[in-house]
Amino acid sequence: MKSNLSVMMVEPTYAINIGYVARTMKNFGINNLILTGIKKIPQRAYKFASHATDVLENAKILKFEEALNLFDYRIATSARADKNWRTVIRRSHDPDISLVSATKHKNVLLILGRDTTGLTNEEIIQCDDLIKIPTSKAYPAMNVSHSLAVLLYLWNKINTVSTVKKQKISRKEIDVFINYIQTIAEELNMERPRTYRVIKLFRELSLNCINDDREMMTLLGFFSNIKLGIKGYHVRSELSTST
Repeated sequence: MKSNLSVMMVEPTYAINIGYVARTMKNFGINNLILTGIKKIPQRAYKFASHATDVLENAKILKFEEALNLFDYRIATSARADKNWRTVIRRSHDPDISLVSATKHKNVLLILGRDTTGLTNEEIIQCDDLIKIPTSKAYPAMNVSHSLAVLLYLWNKINTVSTVKKQKISRKEIDVFINYIQTIAEELNMERPRTYRVIKLFRELSLNCINDDREMMTLLGFFSNIKLGIKGYHVRSELSTST
């Protein structure tokens, strides 16, 4: 079974970009468009969509987090990213590597940043992967519809021949697991950059290395006990201090 891809535009500013994104999606047979941060699609966007007006007519307008919860795998995109692990949040993968990993999941969301400032760090950290198209250092930023064309070409090429087995672990279980990791990091008063690095590492492990529900339930039980143990330690420390 092939994976299903949807595209999300975050707070688009220009109607022309909305129209061209819809047209590009239609070119590659991708029909599910989600938009955030707008009340309705500008009428002018339909002009630039050309024969892809049906993509706009069927598009959904949702909040960012609301849209994320609908998908098994979320891919962020950015022109301001690199491969240095110390950057933590904006450490990126090449598109072909990332898209192969994405085919392990049934419903995939490709997230296009604002056509003015891109995605924020807070938005990227909620995603499962970050990709950057290799471009000239002299002018790395591509128009949003141009970058989408490159990514959809690669997606169709990879998804058509992919024989990767779909992951059987539910998205809800993965999100609970990541919540445990974040809570434990906060209880330990870890610095934010280190917390982000740990969250990103465990998210990648849970998405790519855990094979079934039994393995995930084992991890959930283990980290739940760690979380409770740390909280219990803090409570005992506070009680001993007060007495």
